[in-house]
Amino acid sequence: MTALRPPVADRLLAAGSFVLGVVVALTLEAVDVEGERGLDLGAFMLLAAMSAPLLVRRRWPIPVVLAVLVVATPYHLLDYPHEATMPASLVAGFAAARYGEPPRRAVAALVAVAAVTVQVVAASGEPGDAVLGVGWLAMAFCAGLAVRFHQNWKDVVAARLEQERADEVERRVAEERVLIAAEVHDVLAHGLAVANVQASVAAHLIDQLPTREDASLRELSTTLHSLSDTSRATLHELRAVLDVLHGGEAEPTEPAPHLGELQRLVEMAEAAGVQVDVEADGPSDELPSTVSVVAYRIIQESLTNVIRHSTATNATVSLGQDGRRLRIAVVDHGPARPSSSVASAGFGIVGMTGRAQAVGGELSAGPGESGGFEVRASLPLPEIWRVPS
Repeated sequence: MTALRPPVADRLLAAGSFVLGVVVALTLEAVDVEGERGLDLGAFMLLAAMSAPLLVRRRWPIPVVLAVLVVATPYHLLDYPHEATMPASLVAGFAAARYGEPPRRAVAALVAVAAVTVQVVAASGEPGDAVLGVGWLAMAFCAGLAVRFHQNWKDVVAARLEQERADEVERRVAEERVLIAAEVHDVLAHGLAVANVQASVAAHLIDQLPTREDASLRELSTTLHSLSDTSRATLHELRAVLDVLHGGEAEPTEPAPHLGELQRLVEMAEAAGVQVDVEADGPSDELPSTVSVVAYRIIQESLTNVIRHSTATNATVSLGQDGRRLRIAVVDHGPARPSSSVASAGFGIVGMTGRAQAVGGELSAGPGESGGFEVRASLPLPEIWRVPS
């Protein structure tokens, strides 16, 4: 009901058109123009009927101008003061040009001109009155067209300015992305490449030693090979990200890792000296891909933090479903970490929290009750993957 209520301006305009028409009619009646009929209740009702359609002039402009002219016909034929119809007719003609669809405006103009001409000539027999009425209606119609074209031009200019602002913002963002890509390439990518080469060379040299069967050398060789493989894979992913930052398409990479590849994380941690126990309740490789990727990244970051910031030699990864959510816990069993080391891992925690929140989940991280550090996440599962509670 509220959407169909005419705007206040249209209600005031309709009322003003009626009042002005009555004032004009009363003025002409006082002048006592020869051949014109005196005002009565019928005249006021017809003037009101001509003004009423103006309430919906924006919504139905063409029907409004036709309705005004149709009601004006009996008014003129009854010889009431002819000029009293001009306020409603002029507003209707203006609205037809201002709000009407382009193909219909010309039709409305022709109908309006013909109707006014027929009405005035049939009622008064004075061609001059017809020409004057048509002229005023044409002026109102042209004024509506002028306002319409002016508004359209303003809209075009505003759209162009908005597009220019958007292009400028996009250009600046692209420049920032290129600068960021350059900084990352010069620092991080270069460091990873050097680490990869050094680890590969060191592993190769150890493999060539006569005493390579020594247990400690074998373990060191395995660690260096693992470091080389990890740095190579990370460098490949980093270069794909740099391609995106440069505005191009990333080179085809391996599919995003998921929980079905959890063993790879376990092997990575164990190669770094951290024994990892996995406690999984349910098939982790059958989860929806979005949740599976987020869970994998959370576990990956958590184990990386254990390797970098903890003195623990073992950790536990727990996975379970409670019907509607996937529960993840990564707990290291080392001594409590000093606050400085926890703070240094802050960006990783922020990243894990963001990943969890991106799929509607939540994450908490902090010292464990019996020492060490705990990361716990809860990720919602779509209806199809939920198990009965």
